[in-house]
Amino acid sequence: MQEAEDGKLTQQVSRCGEFTSVESAFETARAEALREWHEALNAPDEQGQVREIRLKDTEWGYELKRDHLVVTRFWVHDGHPAEIAGM
Repeated sequence: MQEAEDGKLTQQVSRCGEFTSVESAFETARAEALREWHEALNAPDEQGQVREIRLKDTEWGYELKRDHLVVTRFWVHDGHPAEIAGM
């Protein structure tokens, strides 16, 4: 999450690559989510306290939550969905 000029929180989206299988995409998303989670666990807030940091498994990938706010998502999307004949 980032703060916009008006002070509201906003999201930044980054493409992380293309994968030959959905399994490798989810494995990569999980590895990146775990890496960021471990970094967040070792980073105290402004008052020197570690806040609640959770890694949530979702049907689309993984989310890193600090307290109840999603701070990072590692989602898997199909960049080339299948076409349905006749549609």
